[in-house]
Amino acid sequence: MSPELAAIIEDVRGQKSINQQINEWLWNNAQGDHADRLANALRPVLASLGDDELDAFVDNAVSAIEILIAGRKRHRE
Repeated sequence: MSPELAAIIEDVRGQKSINQQINEWLWNNAQGDHADRLANALRPVLASLGDDELDAFVDNAVSAIEILIAGRKRHRE
């Protein structure tokens, strides 16, 4: 079934069918989310680092994420 036809049926029903919800859940888990993709891309890099480098990398990455989150909060206000 095309995505367009599925959207039309969903609009008529007013909600997604249980089968559609299960199908979307399975595809999302099979493909992984953005966090999974990012983690998979980082694994080879992290594996190549020594303990001190790994600690520094993780600390810097967490700091960068916290800065991004703080910026988004300020932008919303």
